[in-house]
Amino acid sequence: MIDEGFSQHSSYAPLECQEKSSVTIVQYSLHVADGEYACLEKLLSEDEMERSLRRVPKVRRRAVVSRGRLRVLLGCLIGIDPEKVELSTGHFGKPYLSGFHQSDIQFNVAHSMDEAIVAISYQAAVGVDLEKRKGTHDQRWARLMASTIFSEIELKERLAVSDTIFAAEILDAWVAKEALLKAIGTGIGDKLRKCQLPAGLPKVRMFTDLDTTLCRLAPVALWDQGPRCSERLGVTLVGLGEGAHVAIACPSLTCELAVRSFDRVLRDSAV
Repeated sequence: MIDEGFSQHSSYAPLECQEKSSVTIVQYSLHVADGEYACLEKLLSEDEMERSLRRVPKVRRRAVVSRGRLRVLLGCLIGIDPEKVELSTGHFGKPYLSGFHQSDIQFNVAHSMDEAIVAISYQAAVGVDLEKRKGTHDQRWARLMASTIFSEIELKERLAVSDTIFAAEILDAWVAKEALLKAIGTGIGDKLRKCQLPAGLPKVRMFTDLDTTLCRLAPVALWDQGPRCSERLGVTLVGLGEGAHVAIACPSLTCELAVRSFDRVLRDSAV
């Protein structure tokens, strides 16, 4: 699911390909007690509060927790109080660190249902996406969604192997493409079908709060009619538990990847 967060650079700036990237995925729940919710709500800017008030109560609560915990996380990483974290909005409504505390931290956020993840990198732009599998993600849904996610070439390639495209394939392609497009900061729009994924995306199985893993990313060439001719990025699926479809993208083909819980990051930052 699309959410928020990309680098301070213009979405039209070229991405430099890195030999190797380091990315940390931070997980946190959007379901919090009322006391914590009240504290997180106070961290939001006037603009963030105004946007949250336009939403229905359940969605509003998730949005407040997502943005509030993001401020807490970034504040810990930068070394400032969360209410002092300055976030500005760039192209396509995406926030980024700004002001005096602007740093090399690149981040991207996604959430699905009551779970959120933040991808953090100190080297280059990063994109992440998360989609939790639901009961409605059945074969009928897969048939309807296939032509909106896959390009004509991708559909032909898959149908040449099997006459059935499963919901899990749709979700994997969906999060991979959204992570790629969020990494370059152009917004999703109608670009999903214009993004060509390689066959057989790599997938790395990760466990929260354990060791860092060196993983391979599949190269993807993104073509655009604008000033950027092609941008070289890598993408991999990340196994983070049953029913969770996750992908990360960054401008490299290898990545040192770690997954940390929100509480672990806060605890480590306090040491």
